[in-house]
Amino acid sequence: MLPRQHRLRDRHDFDRVYQHKTAHHGKLAVLWLAPQSSREAPRLAIVVSKKVSKRAVDRNRLKRQWRRVIRPLLPQMAAGWDMIVVVRQAALHVSDEDCRTELTQLMAKAGVLTMPGISEDVFYEGGPHWGDLVINLLLGLTVICLPLTVGAIVRALWLRYRITNRRITVIGGWMGRDRSDVIYNEITKVVTVPRGWGAYGDMVVTLKDGSRLEMRAVPRFREIYDYISTKLSPAAKSVSGAIGS
Repeated sequence: MLPRQHRLRDRHDFDRVYQHKTAHHGKLAVLWLAPQSSREAPRLAIVVSKKVSKRAVDRNRLKRQWRRVIRPLLPQMAAGWDMIVVVRQAALHVSDEDCRTELTQLMAKAGVLTMPGISEDVFYEGGPHWGDLVINLLLGLTVICLPLTVGAIVRALWLRYRITNRRITVIGGWMGRDRSDVIYNEITKVVTVPRGWGAYGDMVVTLKDGSRLEMRAVPRFREIYDYISTKLSPAAKSVSGAIGS
């Protein structure tokens, strides 16, 4: 068995992972994954259907085998992800090493596993641009704009961005309790809105499942957008266009 904190068990969580519509396909298995609402230990489930084997003894053996494969990889997995490993019929008579090789490749491709020799280079890490706070503090002098001021203070205190060569991470919400991780191949479009005479700006990132990630008061706006653009698929880059479009 996997350690309790690494088990994905609730039907609701299974549905959420499948509805996220992010999957990486291999010969032996399909890896489905979705970000958690908060940064917790990675959780996994192994699914072996009757299409793989009608014999329960075979299905249980495969589940034990894939658990053996997964356990040593847990320390290398990124926090904040729920994953489902759907085992294929081709895995019915293969070694642990074959399973481990494929799962390692799938997880590395998905950006949820740190492999020896593969680094995650940080392009930017920090909070929103200070201009967002200053402007909204001035607006707060008028009562009608007080909600905007409160929002800017919350962003200044707890909103943090981390943009690497593998993913975009946004930590925010009250006390910084919310975390979103987006892998570049999940992005279908990025809409940009320059603010503060172009010193900073907002981005809205649309994902394959139709959900959106808002990034407010992003500093080094043009530089960061240009960097993100280099990581997008050709289709996503073409619909995203230039800044402000």
